[in-house]
Amino acid sequence: MRALGVSLLVLLLFVPAAAAKRAPTSGERAALRSAVTGYVNMPESPAAKDNRVTSIAVSTLDSRYAAARLSSLSAGPSLMLFHFSRGTWFVVNFGSDIGCDSGPKAVLDDLGVGCSPPSTTAWIWNCGPLVSAPKTFVITCADANYELAGLHWRAWGSAKATATGLARANDCTPNCAAGHFHAYAMTAVADKLARCGKARYYARLTVVYAGARPKGIAKRDVVSLGC
Repeated sequence: MRALGVSLLVLLLFVPAAAAKRAPTSGERAALRSAVTGYVNMPESPAAKDNRVTSIAVSTLDSRYAAARLSSLSAGPSLMLFHFSRGTWFVVNFGSDIGCDSGPKAVLDDLGVGCSPPSTTAWIWNCGPLVSAPKTFVITCADANYELAGLHWRAWGSAKATATGLARANDCTPNCAAGHFHAYAMTAVADKLARCGKARYYARLTVVYAGARPKGIAKRDVVSLGC
């Protein structure tokens, strides 16, 4: 028995450690640094202009997620979390302390990202990053002429989540650039939970209008979502 115990101990000592975050490839590093620069320099960015990247890591559990640690003489250290979708790295969250609803817990742990509640169990694709229970949701990503606002979700994370709020749509009269936005009461239903790496996300959003609705939009407007 003692020999068996020693053998097991030796075997355990030589078992490879579990996978952890990894360094980005050269292509990932260039794209992520470009995303950092774009975020820092965008109008009204919350990031200080003197932020510099000190490290970048990509999750080995879900390579769609990455984190960059930044340093600023004026604002101190901070963290930027990214999600890769449709060929682009999107900034999911930024700050000295980010929310645990920024990504799957296992992925945040893998990246060594400390976070603060609330946590979440499901996400939805919002024209780029996966987000949790968004207050605003853009339906037409190309021009943002059709979006949902003031969303108040119920049962988020269950098989079917519902929200009340307003749809805002541009009448595009005489053209979209010169058009006006109008608001319509609606109910949104998110369902068809699917997997996107380590994240569970809603693959379908249905916008239901009981009364007036935007021109050309059905009473039940069904939107299929990716990740």
